[in-house]
Amino acid sequence: MTTPAPGLLLRVAAIWPLPGLGLLALPAGPTPLLLPYALHTALVVAAILPDGTRQPGTATVEEVSRPDTGTGPVRGLLLDMGTACALPPDTEIWLAGEPADELR
Repeated sequence: MTTPAPGLLLRVAAIWPLPGLGLLALPAGPTPLLLPYALHTALVVAAILPDGTRQPGTATVEEVSRPDTGTGPVRGLLLDMGTACALPPDTEIWLAGEPADELR
């Protein structure tokens, strides 16, 4: 697996809607750019769908345990993309600005 390009936070493997909270995005690979952020840090992001469509939004850094994989906790993002937005696998989530402290 190659290292993500600068600013590429994760490539989506799976999305789960969490009513009242947003969309939980789990990564298709390592997420080294998420490691420096504390859990629940708010970020300004942009989702780039496989067809090239760009959807701005915000996200918080989350950690999810997945006992079914036999690996440790995985860093992912809890996304708020505004209106209902379907994000298919292979959608890229990019950092679009500095941590959004005012959104915490």
